[in-house]
Amino acid sequence: MLPAERKSLIVETIAQQGSVTVDQLVTLTGVSGCTIRRDLDNLAAQGLVDRTHGGAVLPRTGTSYERLYPEKRSFHLKEKQRIGKAAAALVTDGETIILDSGSTTLEVARFLTNRKNLTIITNDLFIATEVQYDPTTLILVTGGILRPGFNVLQGSAAEAMIRSVNVDKAFIGGDAVDVIVGVTNATFAEASLKQLMLAAAREAYLVVDHTKFGKRALAQVAPLDRFTAILTDAGLAAEHRMALVGAQIRFETV
Repeated sequence: MLPAERKSLIVETIAQQGSVTVDQLVTLTGVSGCTIRRDLDNLAAQGLVDRTHGGAVLPRTGTSYERLYPEKRSFHLKEKQRIGKAAAALVTDGETIILDSGSTTLEVARFLTNRKNLTIITNDLFIATEVQYDPTTLILVTGGILRPGFNVLQGSAAEAMIRSVNVDKAFIGGDAVDVIVGVTNATFAEASLKQLMLAAAREAYLVVDHTKFGKRALAQVAPLDRFTAILTDAGLAAEHRMALVGAQIRFETV
């Protein structure tokens, strides 16, 4: 395992468990305790973990904290790819769709390359420029103010664009998902835009990996019953599955 892969695994493990010991990481990775301690010190210097005696925990952050986009793209990529494939399977040729900004919706976009005559509306410049769609697909970018570090557009111009359209389907991400409070986001600007995307769509799908569940962020987006369905990965914890079933929320794990 390369050092970068090992560090990514450490961060993902702490994200899932909340905390971890050096001994646990030695067992998980097969390297020495000295190597793990150096890795943890390095990750702590980057602000990705907080060091504790004998291990590390999740960074102490508020509801407005959000990882930068490059970090998001590296976490749980395989899970996001499976979600993206399942979401893209819901799209048929000729439809008009909205793709919200985010690392999971980017994976939705990557699985739409064989669809024809789509109209895709997005505020995510990675979605607009990194994917090679079929020549018959039309890409509409919202316009707006560029958010540094995320390559997404927001603000009044982006909101005006979304208000002016009606689409078949919208695929929306979120920073946090809680059965009681619904989907929440770290910023009010993006939460407002997501609400407009929901209103513009005949069907709206929440696409989030399992690590988003059981958390709450700063700004309210929508209750879970506002979505046609939730698409997430098979790592979803049993407690969250049961809560969704109890609330009669339609969801699929892939």
